[in-house]
Amino acid sequence: MRVFREVSLADSLSVLNALFGFTAVAYLLLYGIRVESYALFYLSTFSDGLDGFIAKKTEKSPFGKELDSLADSISFGVFPASLLVKYDANLFPFAALFLAFSILRLARFNVLNVEDFIGVPTLVSALAVTSLVRLDAGYGWAAVAAFLLSFLMVCDVRYPRVRDAFALLVVGFVLISAIFFAEMCYAILLLVGVYITLPIIGEGVRFWRERRLKRLLSKQE
Repeated sequence: MRVFREVSLADSLSVLNALFGFTAVAYLLLYGIRVESYALFYLSTFSDGLDGFIAKKTEKSPFGKELDSLADSISFGVFPASLLVKYDANLFPFAALFLAFSILRLARFNVLNVEDFIGVPTLVSALAVTSLVRLDAGYGWAAVAAFLLSFLMVCDVRYPRVRDAFALLVVGFVLISAIFFAEMCYAILLLVGVYITLPIIGEGVRFWRERRLKRLLSKQE
């Protein structure tokens, strides 16, 4: 079958990402919210990270890009949305919004073909939502987070790719630790908060400077 000729090592990791995500959803549906589902979700993030690392070394094909987005839609769209509903059925509207916007985010990423991310990556949003649920933050926090993250995923703010080896090691250590210690989800939320907030502040400062410059130029005229 020709399709297997198209599959590279990075693509295999994308498939693994999807399988981990699907297994996490299946486990969630069968046994409820348990640490095993979170562990499978974290494994999907590792697979996605390795996929990106390898793809950076070798140019990714259009086939690989599509496959990566399809896998991400399962692990970072379907799983967190399912987790929200399992946590509290009243969160269904927010879960549906989160899933819809995560799919829109992934589709837009494929057609924009830019170096940085436009909008918050689905992986980052999924980490935030799953961490809040695991910490039992309550309906209010989960609803607000899912609602805000939905729109942040499709906003026009640029977010950088994390390529620094030390930063990746820190994130990896935190995720591995989170499998065994739920308290590490606080560290995940801290990292996610910093990653999401700094570019927004940067955009705000840039907008203010441009507006101020325009005012100065208009006064000179």
